[in-house]
Amino acid sequence: MIDRLNQAIKKTPKRVKERAVFLKNAILNPKQVAYVFPSGKTLIQSIAERSGLNLAKQIVELGPGTGGTTTGFLKEMQQDATLCAVEINKDFVEFLNKTIDDKRLHVCHDGAQNLQQIVANQGWDNADVVISGMPFSTLPINIAKDIIQSVYDSLKPGGLFVAYQFRDRVGQLATPIFGQPKTHWEYKNFPPMQIFVWEK
Repeated sequence: MIDRLNQAIKKTPKRVKERAVFLKNAILNPKQVAYVFPSGKTLIQSIAERSGLNLAKQIVELGPGTGGTTTGFLKEMQQDATLCAVEINKDFVEFLNKTIDDKRLHVCHDGAQNLQQIVANQGWDNADVVISGMPFSTLPINIAKDIIQSVYDSLKPGGLFVAYQFRDRVGQLATPIFGQPKTHWEYKNFPPMQIFVWEK
């Protein structure tokens, strides 16, 4: 099955290729890729609005996958803003670099628990917004806690942490550090997703 997916990836247009790469990695790395289906346009728009991307300058995306959300976020950003996409999956990193041609995008092959150093490497003091679609429900608890703390430490005062998840584990982990979030269910996405928004 994986061989057939690899052959399909080489021969197909970008949108189909994106889905093939996504599906292949969902099968091979189920703990890294929590969802079988990429995020839909309605969800992406809802996340962008709640993140204030039209005003932010220094933006981080954790777990961009094949870049469906990334492309949507870039459309909402200002021309002088920067998006640092942090992705641990090598296949996704290569796909992002090959398929998205935008000088505002910096793809970083690293773990999200290293976010403070990643932000420093961008030449930033901190980030305005951190958006995460990472599967917190499948991460080891110690790594998940390190990521949440790293997000908090990397945000500017008043900065936003926005996470979209099918389950509420991120809420359980982040609320003790950030306080109570604002939440919204996006039922038009498949599967439905809950969007959590914390302000530092």
